[in-house]
Amino acid sequence: MEKMPRSRGCFVCGSPEENSRSLGVEIYWNEEEHRTEIRIRPDTTWCGYEGMVHGGIIASVFDDAMAWAVRKTIGTWAVTGEMSVRYLRPVQEGKEYVVEGKVDRQSGRKITTAARMADDRGKTVAEATALFIRMPGGGS
Repeated sequence: MEKMPRSRGCFVCGSPEENSRSLGVEIYWNEEEHRTEIRIRPDTTWCGYEGMVHGGIIASVFDDAMAWAVRKTIGTWAVTGEMSVRYLRPVQEGKEYVVEGKVDRQSGRKITTAARMADDRGKTVAEATALFIRMPGGGS
């Protein structure tokens, strides 16, 4: 798998040395399956309620997973137009999860994406869909 570069200052994938508040996640591109993969083990700084990861953190990780899937699939960046997240089970600190993001389809400047987060047994704990908009002059 190809490791994606860190985005300078990004809250999700930025370098903790450049942004002390960054989650510092590493994002990989699975070329064979045309999707991003992010392995996470949330700590207490990711929590809302004690031991439970904040829903906004989960949404942020989904946003990056889908944004990078767009970047790798269409060759340019796009911005999030809307996103819907379904929280199915609590995401807990200290446990391992895998987030996957992919592009479902593209129509003109509109790109429809999906993401899921699974626990260490492969059970889906959250899922998301989003509409990304390719910026004018953004290629492809």
